Amino acid sequence: MVRRSPGILAITAMLVITMFIAPMTHAGDDDSAVTSSPDATISLSNFQAAAVVIGQADFSGSMPNQGTGNAAADTISSGFGPAAVGPTGVLYLSDESNQRVLGFNGIPSSSDADADFVLGQPNLTSTGPANGANQFGGPQSPVISGKQLLVSDWYNSRVMIWKKAPTTTQVPANFVVGQVKFGPRNGACTAKGMNAPETISVAGGKLVVADSSNSRVLIFKKIPKKNGQKADIVLGQNNFKTCVTLNNGTGVSGSPSNANFSYPAGVWTDGTRIVVTDEDESRVLIWTKFPTKNFQPANIVLGQPDFSSDVENNNGSGGSGVPSAKNMNMPYDGVFSNGTQLFVDDQKNHRILVWNTFPTANFAPADVVIGQPDFNCGVSNNDGTCHEGTASASNLSDPTGVVQVGNQLIVTDGNARYLVYNGM
Repeated sequence: MVRRSPGILAITAMLVITMFIAPMTHAGDDDSAVTSSPDATISLSNFQAAAVVIGQADFSGSMPNQGTGNAAADTISSGFGPAAVGPTGVLYLSDESNQRVLGFNGIPSSSDADADFVLGQPNLTSTGPANGANQFGGPQSPVISGKQLLVSDWYNSRVMIWKKAPTTTQVPANFVVGQVKFGPRNGACTAKGMNAPETISVAGGKLVVADSSNSRVLIFKKIPKKNGQKADIVLGQNNFKTCVTLNNGTGVSGSPSNANFSYPAGVWTDGTRIVVTDEDESRVLIWTKFPTKNFQPANIVLGQPDFSSDVENNNGSGGSGVPSAKNMNMPYDGVFSNGTQLFVDDQKNHRILVWNTFPTANFAPADVVIGQPDFNCGVSNNDGTCHEGTASASNLSDPTGVVQVGNQLIVTDGNARYLVYNGM
């Protein structure tokens, strides 16, 4: 994934575990998880085939808007970040390059389903960027918190918040964060500003934002209820006025450490732990306790043997090797945990890595791989023999999002589609 600028719109062996699915619970309007509950796990296998494809007529399709050149109710141009499911079961999907979020009244059970409504556009065939309260420049990472919907609009350098998740077309958002009001799209390195935020996560009443082009993660201790609210804590930088890659602690770019980022793209939190994908450093950083101060260091690193390494597909000795269960190549927007398992999109290895127990040590190996037949393959649209082929139900190309909903895993795939996997 070439780093995107907000000024240019991008067109961009069987391992089965015991499965226990607990009922979804709703603790409160601003703080309930609508995805799987913390004690739910899902059984998956290497190179598992998806059950349903959204955005394409069938599993072999891979062209934006199904190759027609025009948006429709059943097409995707490019999705970024995870999907989200609302309190009534409504599914929200980012369709970034069509400048819209698609809404489905439920998770489709068959392929090539039509969306039921759209946000950001007046109808299901319109496209085009704008910056009003009912428009998007480049939406991604829809998130549900209780009754609320939050969407990161990277092109407009903002996060949009609906007090009640919409179920009809082009409902305007109620609040905006990252800008002082709806309309402007200025990138800024301040406690109130953002610059091309990628993904967001909400839990425990807290909002966490990957402010990607500012090389930082912003933490709001409470979900904002007004426009232009300040963040409370910043990770990756020592203050809110500094936004440099790999901050060495004095506001100057340096080497990778346990406290800095190059390009934080994906974030997940359960209100206690935070997980961040640092794309350009081919690593994932984990805070085992929720940060309480700026520039707080992470506790665990995945994809690299230590915090100072940044080699793609690290072979464990500081060199770049072949893909393995331990290494990564530019993990992007997709990171999710159900409280026990951890899921990460290893973008340039064209796979989803699954840890069946939440990692507690650096360079911990994953247990399951989706999109590749084994951990040593890392090709786009793997044909099953570790060679590049065409899109299928089992392979991936530049995945950018992952989320679990009950006994299903939904993966955002660069083949202009979303794949739905059923747990076994």
